[in-house]
Amino acid sequence: RAPPVTYRHHYDLDHPTQALCRTAALVTSHWITLITAKIAIPAIVNGTNKFTNTLRVSPENYLEKMRLPRTNTFLLTLTACVLGAGCFSNSKSNTETEPESSAFAGTVVDGADNLVAGATVYLIPNTAIDTTEITSEDIRSGSAEDRDEPLEDAVAAGGTTFTQAVTDSAGAFEFDEVPDGEFFVYVEPAGTEYIPGGSWCRDSVDASGLRTNLDATILISSSPSTAATYVGMTSCLVCHPDEDTEKGAAHRLGFTVPNKLSSLQDDNEHPDVFEGNGYFKLGTSYLDGFKVYLHDPDFSRGFDDFQTSITDPALTGGVVYAILWLWKDASEKYYITIENIINTGDTMSPATREVKLNYGGPVYKQRYMIEWPGLNGLYPILQFQPAGDEDKFDRTRKQFRDYHFDFFWDKTLNEIKTPDVTKNINRNCLGCHATGYTQFVDSGTGEVLCDSLEDPGGEYDIDGDGTINDLNIGCETCHGPGSEHVAANKARFILAPENITPSREVMLCDRCHDRLIGNGPNTHNDVPMNPDGLFPPAGISRAEYLASFVETKGPTASQNWPDDIHAKSHHQHVPDYLKAGHYRNSSHLMSCSQCHNTHAGTGNEHYLREDPNDPDQPMCLTCHQDYIGTSADHTTEILGVAHAKGIATCVDCHMIKTAKTGSGDYGFLLDNPTGTSTDPFITYFENDITSHVFDVPRKTNVGVKGVTPGSAMPIPYTNSCGTCHDPSKLQF
Repeated sequence: RAPPVTYRHHYDLDHPTQALCRTAALVTSHWITLITAKIAIPAIVNGTNKFTNTLRVSPENYLEKMRLPRTNTFLLTLTACVLGAGCFSNSKSNTETEPESSAFAGTVVDGADNLVAGATVYLIPNTAIDTTEITSEDIRSGSAEDRDEPLEDAVAAGGTTFTQAVTDSAGAFEFDEVPDGEFFVYVEPAGTEYIPGGSWCRDSVDASGLRTNLDATILISSSPSTAATYVGMTSCLVCHPDEDTEKGAAHRLGFTVPNKLSSLQDDNEHPDVFEGNGYFKLGTSYLDGFKVYLHDPDFSRGFDDFQTSITDPALTGGVVYAILWLWKDASEKYYITIENIINTGDTMSPATREVKLNYGGPVYKQRYMIEWPGLNGLYPILQFQPAGDEDKFDRTRKQFRDYHFDFFWDKTLNEIKTPDVTKNINRNCLGCHATGYTQFVDSGTGEVLCDSLEDPGGEYDIDGDGTINDLNIGCETCHGPGSEHVAANKARFILAPENITPSREVMLCDRCHDRLIGNGPNTHNDVPMNPDGLFPPAGISRAEYLASFVETKGPTASQNWPDDIHAKSHHQHVPDYLKAGHYRNSSHLMSCSQCHNTHAGTGNEHYLREDPNDPDQPMCLTCHQDYIGTSADHTTEILGVAHAKGIATCVDCHMIKTAKTGSGDYGFLLDNPTGTSTDPFITYFENDITSHVFDVPRKTNVGVKGVTPGSAMPIPYTNSCGTCHDPSKLQF
């Protein structure tokens, strides 16, 4: 690439000889520069040259661009040399320089160095980012949709007034002048291959940081077309072996064959992934198994009608309805046998069913999916909770929890029943877990079943066609189907999350870390699908997602705590995050991957890039050092009391665990729990899913003050702060 040539001489353009000489000198110098580059680097093409207004031209067509015949080159050079000496001596100054340029120029390219033509480059003023509060009701009603995608909504609202330029056929753009202010440099491509955003769109830059930058390179992400197909994680790792750390991510360990890992799974980061399977006892019949008692049901509840116990509740006056026997045989097949205790005349009892798949195990819980005679889907029945404790009075925090035993129980007849065909995991769960998920209706059973990409390193043949499927989140879940990318043999036709808008990158997670009702043709459940039966593609905007793939726009109020700010139910990370300042602000727009390495391998919980318990707090102070200084300074400013390093971390206050998916754990205890009905009045809890609102819920919160401790929303004051502070009067 030819180096740019900058001219600092001043000429008297009213002097005809000097004017002619300047023209000759400029043209000749550029020609010599390009010829030199051609000799030094024979392969040079598409070089950037500022003299030609950032058009990329080769040495072969440069004179054509300048409309000068090659035959005049030597004469022009000689003329320049002869006239130049006299003209330069009469110039105003050989040392005086022009003011710095206020221009900004460069090129837009994709990851394979393809030049991207027809893309509009916007300078979005940081003041145009709408930071008006987003509430849970705003999300539910849709009234937040004009500001829930910071950059794209800003362009939709005021893009015609923003300074902008369009890339030419060589991918080049140029702004003659950059106005004062701070800007997000945002690229909106033409066509369908490229995704809006660009590598400059996440941080606002002061005008002074753009001016005089005449060789900027903005990377933009390509994407697969709708014709692309999935190739599987095994194929991806052939070219990207460094990413095999992803095998140990919880995303990869969602669905497992009991006590067996596939070649695309490892337990390096989650050695206890099969802890729950340890309760299945080796034997020749169910009577050798481990007993989980189901007793004293409350049929007004949702999915967990029955209380559970691993000791006989009848000994303390409980009424046992059924026993689930957990056992395995010598061939390492796992079974759950349902025995009806309250109705010994039940002809279906005992019902022994094989556990074909586990769900979970790396964190908080593990569920067991059983087959059923005459059906082809798999059905959930029981949840194991590693942090559960039989001594906890709260029925949801025991070692095991009823997880849809109601699918198998006729509460009128007190009999075991065949589950309704709409209750299988193929229909209701795998959409957010299996890469390349599609649905179909089983003509024989009427079940909605599913398929996913076929990969020899997968876990289980989910569609029964004799080929193993990958049932977990893999490379192509976030990067898109890879067939075109593999065929191109370069970094094209695949999504690069770091080069799309931060809101679209968050959408990669939002497709599943949300709690909405899908718009699929066969299902209206938690799986987001459009009426054509398609799962949302990687790179989709939130606007398109809400318009086509879901029927609801946000979690219901009952899925939040009474303050209607913080999630109570699990997989609601993104609805929480939409309310956070990290998501919409005037300086730095964050996405999930800035804190989490989605390829795992960090050695920190949840694959955080830094240890959140490090007293030096690199997780937060990387960005917030200038703002909060030490934690002591920060808490003195906010609370009037210093908290020295090591006493309280940032996450202790700003990322409280409000939502529950497993059993959670004790928070502040007003007294020693006894496992009896007095416990709810003395036990505050901390749950297991971290709030991503990043605020600090206070002790005056409607979900805490005056609320029985066992039913209160977890807040810092009843958890980490309770180490030093006394929350005992909050319930009064």
